[in-house]
Amino acid sequence: MKHGWAVILGVCALVYANSLQNSFHYDDEHSILDNLHIRDLGNISSFFQDPATFSRDADKGMYRPLLLLTYALNHAYGMKYGEGGYDVVGYHVVNLLLHALSACLIWWLTSLMFGRKDVSLAAGLLFALHPLATEPVNYISSRSESLAAMFYLLGMVFFVEGEKKGKGRMVLSWAALALGLLCKSTVITMPAVLLLFDYLFCSRRDWGKLKQRLFERHIPYWVIAGGYVALIWVNGFLSGSVKAPVRDGWTQFLTQIKGFVFYWTLLLWPLGLNVEHQFFEQRSLEGVATFGALLLVLSFLGMLVYLFFRRKDLPFFLMGWGLVAMLPVMVVPLNVLVNERRLYLPCAAFCIGLALLLRSERARKLKIGGRDLGIALMALILLGYGLLSFERNRVWKDDFSLWGDAVSKAPMMPRVHLYLGNTHKEAAFASADSAEVSEHWKAARRGYQKTVELDPQGDLGLRAFNNLGAVNFVLDDIDAAEKAYRRAVEINPQYADAIVNLGTISHERVRRREVAPDRQRQTLEQAIRYYQQALGFQPNHPYAHANMGLAYFDLGEWEKAHQSYERAYFLRPRDDKLLNNMGNLFATLGQQRPGAEGKKLLLKARQLYLGARRINPANPSPQRGLQYVEGLLNSGKW
Repeated sequence: MKHGWAVILGVCALVYANSLQNSFHYDDEHSILDNLHIRDLGNISSFFQDPATFSRDADKGMYRPLLLLTYALNHAYGMKYGEGGYDVVGYHVVNLLLHALSACLIWWLTSLMFGRKDVSLAAGLLFALHPLATEPVNYISSRSESLAAMFYLLGMVFFVEGEKKGKGRMVLSWAALALGLLCKSTVITMPAVLLLFDYLFCSRRDWGKLKQRLFERHIPYWVIAGGYVALIWVNGFLSGSVKAPVRDGWTQFLTQIKGFVFYWTLLLWPLGLNVEHQFFEQRSLEGVATFGALLLVLSFLGMLVYLFFRRKDLPFFLMGWGLVAMLPVMVVPLNVLVNERRLYLPCAAFCIGLALLLRSERARKLKIGGRDLGIALMALILLGYGLLSFERNRVWKDDFSLWGDAVSKAPMMPRVHLYLGNTHKEAAFASADSAEVSEHWKAARRGYQKTVELDPQGDLGLRAFNNLGAVNFVLDDIDAAEKAYRRAVEINPQYADAIVNLGTISHERVRRREVAPDRQRQTLEQAIRYYQQALGFQPNHPYAHANMGLAYFDLGEWEKAHQSYERAYFLRPRDDKLLNNMGNLFATLGQQRPGAEGKKLLLKARQLYLGARRINPANPSPQRGLQYVEGLLNSGKW
């Protein structure tokens, strides 16, 4: 089909139309929503220099400058033409376009390799609709996978075209590798895959011919890859990644033996998809499952050897490509043991292989009712993939649907309970229905207690203790809240969130008049020291700045309160509580100053209260502040 790309684009738009309004999730908070670096296009040069610009949290830095550039452009476009820098539709449109372009590149690559329109269209459609693509499309932070895969596939396309169209295409292929590496380091496998492709299909297994082509075609890939490794070593990303591995080599090996089988199962049978699969570390060869997984991996490797020596070059290449593409995430120990987005690029090789199988000469000879059985199977698979993807988009609609689904499928994973608890906590703050609020707090507490039970000493348990303290704080059990916060600090003395909350406890005891009048100032100053300590570990902690502003407000130190609030507002401009507190500050200052200056401050307070009410209509405080300021403005004194 001449316009196969148009068919692929149309199918992608149809199947993923219900994903465009889905919310931000999970790591989007620290890498996009709270990442102040992407809010200013003037920071673009720093994306290419400092891995810390990747996140709000400096310890989560990664070197992915082109990915950050797309986030910054999304934000800038949203500020100018959308409903703000975080209009989620714009981010989803980019993710969907990247996936559609990758599917079109598979169509193009397959056309170049085989010259068969039916196979190329089938491969592109299979990839476009495969349910494993739903995570990179729906989860904004998974854009790194689709962006990197797009350049990876583009590099392969230009390499194959370079056989006929000369060195110009090779230069474009080298550029695609460089750009892909600036999106995600897993693209570093591309030179090996292209070398394998050249050996099998261009040099026809002729080592002498391959050696002649090495300098002209392949050496630049390895130079670029080596330059990238040197770059991430110099900027600290590589050294920071390898200096403290999250598990030992033997455990990683055994765990990823299981992971390899898990991944292939998902490729072949993409059911039971989940944002967090129930999958655990493996520390020994004991157990039928581990031994069986090892046998399957050995069988896979044995099949590769068989295909190589029997000169079955096409299946050998596709299986080898999938294996090589997965090596970085299987060799390097990562915090998350397995996830679906790591299969995005291997899925391309799988879909090409499946298309070739269903459109092979043997398959075309099979008939059912006089019709081509291969076409019937292809149509059935595409329909199934499309329906599964469409339904999976619904799961990604919001945090309730996503983490509720995750808890039902992986009840022994602490992360899913933590994030479902967080979802209930946020819903409790946003609701005006007292009965509904109570149910949300109870559900949040259950989620955090389950997280602590499953991971009492780990990072997730640490965060659960902190959030359990927040629940107890809201439910008026200050002592239990303080105990939970201190438990979190015991696990990690540098955990800024819990340190901020200990400051909040001190502050709240003053506000509740639990502290003697002669000790109130001292206690507020202690709260400020907690906030300053937290900022020492995390300088851009929005709540440390916001709460410090409130403490200075209660001390009557208006200028310091204003400075802290302004910094917090820069970091988190859509926080209704912060806007309300800023409104209180300007209302107080406005009353103290006569004439036009006082009126200007009161009008500013009015604007802030309106903004807070707009963000969260369920919060009654901005409405009370608004009524108070309106009364002052209408009193005739200003």
